[in-house]
Amino acid sequence: MNIPIIGSGKNTAEPLAPFAKKEQLYVPPAVMSNMAIQIPPIYYWEKVVDGQSVLMTMAFKIHGLTFGMSYPIEDQNFVKIEMMRKKLFRTVKESLDVLVHHGKSVLDTQGNIDPRLVQDQEAIRFKYDQHWDKKVAAFNKLVKIAPVTEKKAIKLGFLDDVKKYA
Repeated sequence: MNIPIIGSGKNTAEPLAPFAKKEQLYVPPAVMSNMAIQIPPIYYWEKVVDGQSVLMTMAFKIHGLTFGMSYPIEDQNFVKIEMMRKKLFRTVKESLDVLVHHGKSVLDTQGNIDPRLVQDQEAIRFKYDQHWDKKVAAFNKLVKIAPVTEKKAIKLGFLDDVKKYA
């Protein structure tokens, strides 16, 4: 059945303007290369002095570099310690997430994570990576904490840099 469209001058039901076709997105090779990733564990240990924990630390190694953070344990209240441990984990996990998905492209000249570079890379990832939300969900399920002793952290090489600067 042909329905004439007013003003088209044609006797067929063709649209006046072609509808926008779904654009095939170009995925940059840098985004594609990060699709198969390995997530290193986040190591957790506490510094113990006279039988009490005084410092909690979480760290990980990726791309040949070491990243981590420590919080002092000022109060021996279990609830407060657990809240601080969760806050520490969230902060370190965000750093690991950024480095797993974007690699060294988010590091400044000093080797620290630059928030402006992270924002730029996340915008690119949001636009070109159709499965970014699934990758974030998978990352959140796969990231693990490996509790270790301070001696094991020294063997793993996490405390060597700390001793140089202390």
